[in-house]
Amino acid sequence: MRKRIITISLICILSATIIMIVVAAAGGRKPYKNLEAVQIISAAVQLSPPDITVEITEIKELVDLLKDVVIYNEDNSYTEYSGQGVTFTLVMADGTQISIMAYNPFLVIDGIGYKTKYEPCEALNHYANMLLEQTEIPPFTDNTQEITFQATVIEAADEFILVKPADDSLELSSSDQFSIPNKEKLALQIGDTVEIVFNGDILESYPAQLGEVYQITLLEQAKADDKWDRIPMVRVNNKLYYDTGRESTLSGRCGIMDGEITSEVDGTEIPTENNQSNFGSGFGYQYGADDTLEIYMNEKWIVFEYREESE
Repeated sequence: MRKRIITISLICILSATIIMIVVAAAGGRKPYKNLEAVQIISAAVQLSPPDITVEITEIKELVDLLKDVVIYNEDNSYTEYSGQGVTFTLVMADGTQISIMAYNPFLVIDGIGYKTKYEPCEALNHYANMLLEQTEIPPFTDNTQEITFQATVIEAADEFILVKPADDSLELSSSDQFSIPNKEKLALQIGDTVEIVFNGDILESYPAQLGEVYQITLLEQAKADDKWDRIPMVRVNNKLYYDTGRESTLSGRCGIMDGEITSEVDGTEIPTENNQSNFGSGFGYQYGADDTLEIYMNEKWIVFEYREESE
């Protein structure tokens, strides 16, 4: 009989303990009920979206909100949700740092998620967005650089123009020829003076290219009797080859030249004799693929192409 009484008593105590645990879990707990503003050195909140961080100056107001927060059981399923999260970062007087993310119906404390009471968590979210509204967001600053230079057209086509920078331009120190996309299909001719606006980037190629061209403006048309340098060209075997501006990518090249440029005409003229160019003499060349010549100039192999319509 005595054993039976003891057993019943133990069962009752165990049941009461379980009930207390369940009640406590259902009632939740307030992890920051004893938090004081003097314990916090600084605080900030990051709102995502829009991924903006706001410094908090009225720390007591934040502490009052945190004191009302109630958390229940641990639950990391918040990672499966989407929406705005506001993360408060507290730097404490003892040197520690606390991260609290309000992400209704969750509160994430230092990376551990908990189910939370809705109203206090929503109050934190509202507080963070109120701070964001009161914060002056600096306007977007367009740091796009615009560089302007003048140049003379030395070749004009539907898709691009080839220009020579003016003698007093800084761009001339980078290259004496620039290949510019003619996106607006400007009706330009050799000798025209143009103004080019670009973003300041010059690509390493020959002719040189610009990073992004914003605008091409015709400043002055060439006069009928003006003479301007033509695109570099050479005549070989009665065919006229034009400079493409491309450097050859051929590897394993034979060391024997197929020919040499032996004479030259002025840069404003078209070569009329074989092995004659309008850019100089003494350059060796080799035949390339697809009706091209590869000429060794300035320690580089430059590709020239035959253009049937130019004859």
